[in-house]
Amino acid sequence: MLTPAQRYVQQAVARNRVTMSTRETQRERTAHEQVLHQLRLAQQQLKGVQSNIARAELKKHLMPDFEGWIEGTLAGDGGRQDEVITTMMVWAIDCHDYPLALRIGEYVIRHGLALPDNFGRDAATVLTEEIAEIVLTQAATNSDADLSGYTVMLDTLHGLVHDQDMPDQVRAKLHKARAFSRRTSTYPDDIHQSLMLLREAMRLNPAAGVKRDIATLERAVKKLSSPPPEPVKKDTTTARKTGNSKKASAKKKLSTGKTKNTH
Repeated sequence: MLTPAQRYVQQAVARNRVTMSTRETQRERTAHEQVLHQLRLAQQQLKGVQSNIARAELKKHLMPDFEGWIEGTLAGDGGRQDEVITTMMVWAIDCHDYPLALRIGEYVIRHGLALPDNFGRDAATVLTEEIAEIVLTQAATNSDADLSGYTVMLDTLHGLVHDQDMPDQVRAKLHKARAFSRRTSTYPDDIHQSLMLLREAMRLNPAAGVKRDIATLERAVKKLSSPPPEPVKKDTTTARKTGNSKKASAKKKLSTGKTKNTH
């Protein structure tokens, strides 16, 4: 764990590194080598852990050692290729720190930084697929799960990657996840948008597994567009006839009573 002073130095070096252009001083180069060495040591620890859950917990423990570098790099906004910052984007996803993952992801995508070869995909694809999969896994585990807490995050992600090239299947996952995050909403706009997103996911990937969800939402949309049933009108004619009949009967009884009294 870095001390506050070490974190400050790391952040300052990372911020200043972006201003060096094609030239790096020995100090900046040494600092970058140090943080890379730190990353290698962390990766070595992770290699000894097989459980993905345990690896994520270890990453949570290790990430504070790179906070200064992350903040300094984002503040400097120089866009230099950096294995540390791209790796931290993926680690943030694994640690479920989605706000940080999106902050780093925006920087990485905007500057076109490449991920290390072992990822086998570009930054936009990794960011999209890894985050969407987390939401879809929850949806598959519990069909009644309220995923509305992911809506803003997924919409922000869409804003970052909507113009990036990626496999259609991956983009379909994002559309499906965005639709599912709205599935418990009762607002007509959300229901319509969910249907639109599922149809787009189906168009991009016919095997996206959304046919049944589309049919369900189509019925919901049809109900929204149907006029409400008219209220049943009370038959006042029958009521009047009944009332008149009762009045006539009462009058007849009164008349009969008077006749008896006269005898």
